[in-house]
Amino acid sequence: MGMNLFVSEDTGYALLDCGDERKLERFGPWILDRPSPQAIWPKRTPQRWSEAHAFFERQESGNGEWRVHQPKCHTPWRAQFFGLQFEIRLTGFGNVGLFPEHRAHWDWLRDNIRTRAQTADAPHILNLFAYTGGASLVCALAGARVTHVDAAKAVNAWAIANAKHNHSPAERLRFLAEDAPKFINREIRRGRRYDGIILDPPSFGRGTAGEVWKIERDFYPLLCLCQELLSEHPLFLLITAHSPGITPMSLQSLMPMTDGTWQRGEMLLQSPHAALPAGVYLRWTP
Repeated sequence: MGMNLFVSEDTGYALLDCGDERKLERFGPWILDRPSPQAIWPKRTPQRWSEAHAFFERQESGNGEWRVHQPKCHTPWRAQFFGLQFEIRLTGFGNVGLFPEHRAHWDWLRDNIRTRAQTADAPHILNLFAYTGGASLVCALAGARVTHVDAAKAVNAWAIANAKHNHSPAERLRFLAEDAPKFINREIRRGRRYDGIILDPPSFGRGTAGEVWKIERDFYPLLCLCQELLSEHPLFLLITAHSPGITPMSLQSLMPMTDGTWQRGEMLLQSPHAALPAGVYLRWTP
């Protein structure tokens, strides 16, 4: 079953305009101008773009450079989103620590977890490639026990800061700087199982010991391991992806499960003038 998920304006975030392969967004008080290759149409309100407080230009290496017009953008700030406080930072990759398109899944995660928590023990959720922890926070505050795994120690520290900003229950959150395949293999050997798994794999990355990750080569074996890691009565598996060439159907074709219910589609950010593609997703429930 295919479906597209929209994210519209939130109190701390808005997509103001998009076009000419750029997007203009507000995070809290500051407006950022960032690349967006999917926005191949013309800008709808070109006069607004001069309002940007910072502009990110990507280089061929994949990194880039910010041109900052508002000095306060050099210091991390907070933006409210989904009723949570997120620390926003300008990184060398153009990311700022919040992916608003993921909000479309957070209600779904929260509802699944609350339903299980009413009839059984708190479900145990694994968030892989978890970055700054938006989904981890949502799951923990809904009543789950969450294991948050990301290979980058600095990113985990950022996620821990977000948890503190939101007074998240420390006993429900475990933050680990681990290589995802190694971690999963070790958990399988230990006999640990999870009721739900969330994955947001990068196109390319490196593990804690320099291991090279390539989504085309490494994602299918990882999904097979995730199938082993699910409990006897699992809640869900959620995949989001932002890699060029990865489609909702290709995600479903990768899945080793043959039964259950599937939802797949595009994640879309909504501006006043256009819907901006912002990745793809696949949801599985038994």
